Amino acid sequence: MGALDGKVVLVTGGGNGIGRDCALIAAQEGAKVVVNDLGGSLKGGDEGDAGPAEAVAREIRAAGGEAVSNSESVTNYKSVQGMVEQALDAFGGLHAVINPAGILRDVMFHKMSEDDWDRVIDVHMRGSF
Repeated sequence: MGALDGKVVLVTGGGNGIGRDCALIAAQEGAKVVVNDLGGSLKGGDEGDAGPAEAVAREIRAAGGEAVSNSESVTNYKSVQGMVEQALDAFGGLHAVINPAGILRDVMFHKMSEDDWDRVIDVHMRGSF
């Protein structure tokens, strides 16, 4: 019996890093998990790759848990509403959101382009909102 038995958790940025670990731990504790990850890289430009989110959801299912994947952006309000709707449709509820979604660019902030800076701020700030 896990601490999250019967709960539904949405994990943003759940395809890699800290988000991946959060999704796996939530599932190990009994949660049904919506794994969200846009699928980007340090260099950007490859957003919309469902692979990382689906790989984690598959890993959860292979271990006997319940999970679905989502590759929408946390920067888009309608997409986030869709994540909530997906949780409701797939699992009948939503009890928690774990929000480690974040991006970075492999340069010092003062060497970033304005476009890269805007994307980082958008994910970290708008994504939290």
